[in-house]
Amino acid sequence: MAPKPTPPGQCPQCWAHAYDKSIHRALKPGEDCPPCLDHAYNGCPGFNRK
Repeated sequence: MAPKPTPPGQCPQCWAHAYDKSIHRALKPGEDCPPCLDHAYNGCPGFNRK
């Protein structure tokens, strides 16, 4: 199945990390994704970066 295209106005990284489960497959149980944490704490580059 092809990945969903990013809708206009959405962060491409956040969209990919939300809908492509293979991105987080390598994480250990309880391990957080560093790029997701960066976006959660600092916002999305080009959108709402703090």
